[in-house]
Amino acid sequence: MKQLRKWKGLLFVLPSLSGVLLFYILPFLKSFVYCFTTGLSDRQFVGVTHFKTLFSNANYRLAMGNTLLIIGIALPSLCLLSLVIALLIEKQLAKRKWLQGLLLIPMALPAASLMLVWKDLFSKEGILNAVLGTHLDWLQSDKAPWIIIGLIIWKNLGYNVLLIIGTLLTMPKEYEEAAQLDGAGFFKIASFIKIPYLVPMLFFTIIISLSNCFKIFREVYLLQGDYPNRNLYLLQHFMNNHFAKLNYDLLTTAAFTLYTVIFIIIFFGARWQQCYIRENG
Repeated sequence: MKQLRKWKGLLFVLPSLSGVLLFYILPFLKSFVYCFTTGLSDRQFVGVTHFKTLFSNANYRLAMGNTLLIIGIALPSLCLLSLVIALLIEKQLAKRKWLQGLLLIPMALPAASLMLVWKDLFSKEGILNAVLGTHLDWLQSDKAPWIIIGLIIWKNLGYNVLLIIGTLLTMPKEYEEAAQLDGAGFFKIASFIKIPYLVPMLFFTIIISLSNCFKIFREVYLLQGDYPNRNLYLLQHFMNNHFAKLNYDLLTTAAFTLYTVIFIIIFFGARWQQCYIRENG
């Protein structure tokens, strides 16, 4: 009977597993082969030649530098700001449910219509120049990365705040009440009780935010197309342009390199989280 239940459970999961295998695992394995081979029907092993070509490519280095700069500033700023705001408005948000919907509006807005607003805001004849009395094309200037960083933070801040507050609401109230009886103030309670309690959720929030930072390519593409301002040329532009040229070898090599970097970050982050939870209970 137990064996029959296992087979029934497998039948329910099989469609999803088939989709993951067909659309994720098999293409990933094929792209891995492309990183070390060349040719069309009869592929030949070339070792690390594609990696050497990739890292010597000036456009790839530019895209990598821009991507690391934007994510390197946006990710910690977004996560830190989300944590601070969540700690400050935790009790108010629990009482006012309409605030939860308000925080999710930036993420729910359609990207295409949103980018029309941002174009009007930062174009040479846009709203910002009218307010400041300037004639700067912001998206074509060296200030463009800061606009994208601001867009990442604005778009994802509310979602992150709700994730953190949702975890704070599950924290036993006895911890905070005991600390208050001992005379602990807001900062001590936040530093020694709430933030340690939030560590697993903060790690999850960082991973989600990292993923959302890479997704900003859609907005940048809608703003400036295939070949944007030099300061906004991202890794996804590089891979998208090589896909259009059918240069699968360089495309898959760049994608595999990006995957490896993200995997290493997540792997060591998860190990650190496990060690922290084990040591601190």
